[in-house]
Amino acid sequence: MRVFLTVDIDVYYSGDFDLEARGYGKGVDHIIAVANDHGVPVTFFVDIMGATRWGVKPVRELCRYIQSEGHEVQMHLHPVVAQIDNFTDQQDTFWREDLATQTRLIRIGMEMFDACGVENVVAFRAGALAANVDSLRAMQANNLYMSSNRDLDQKSSIASQLNDHFAVRNDAAAWEGIVDLPVNVLRSPIPWADGPYRHLEICALGSLEMKDALRRMAGAGYAAATILTHPREFFYRTRSGTAYIQKNCRRLESLIRLLGNDSRLSACPISAWKRDDALPMVSPPELRLHPLHSLMRLIGQIEYRVRRKFFLNPQPFDPVKVEA
Repeated sequence: MRVFLTVDIDVYYSGDFDLEARGYGKGVDHIIAVANDHGVPVTFFVDIMGATRWGVKPVRELCRYIQSEGHEVQMHLHPVVAQIDNFTDQQDTFWREDLATQTRLIRIGMEMFDACGVENVVAFRAGALAANVDSLRAMQANNLYMSSNRDLDQKSSIASQLNDHFAVRNDAAAWEGIVDLPVNVLRSPIPWADGPYRHLEICALGSLEMKDALRRMAGAGYAAATILTHPREFFYRTRSGTAYIQKNCRRLESLIRLLGNDSRLSACPISAWKRDDALPMVSPPELRLHPLHSLMRLIGQIEYRVRRKFFLNPQPFDPVKVEA
């Protein structure tokens, strides 16, 4: 089974990429260091609209760093961040834009990546997975063929309009030449706490849940597993800088160690999936997380939230003011 470890890089607030994306060494840099220790490739979905608001230079420097470390950059896009002529967005929901506007935003994103020296951009992920069929058409118009805009866990992707559009659910599937790799989900054994599903995200699943899920997905015949994470899942802001979120760092290290050592799991960058690669014909079985593993994760989350509230004193990021 192919496994795609993907990282969404969002810089909403100040344009300080060293803080918001890199966490002064504890965000993107930490993910890359752990991945390189085990030879695991990572796909970084960089919000290219940041180049229109904060300038090309910080985005170019970030992309160059990622690529110099042997990893790839693909397109992420939050329309609320865009600062371009004759366009303003307040809702940050990509599918709310018409086809012509979606096509224009992706085209501008491709131009910005070109200015940043990023080549081989083939994949697109909308902010909050807020894509629809027009988004797929806009991708076609810009020669992008890889999408990652589905996630059946409606708590995290309530903006997605594609979850029920593909014939194959919860696995790689195609629509008129566009291949979508969903952020995979598993059924929760504690729906009273989780809802029906948990998705493959570092902050959503514990180490035991994630490792057991990937092994069972491979055994059940899944073509691909797509994991989502964000740099700010690994650090929080303090008065003097940043500090690691230790529980998530342990989860990341455990996951990457598994991907580097388990022969049943083939860690790949998204660009490794080619246009003519075989796709599953039917939806794979929905798998259920192990109840004990999920209970252990829930207890750990409660403990962390108590410590965060009363002892860690994290500092907020200041929201950017978007002009009307």
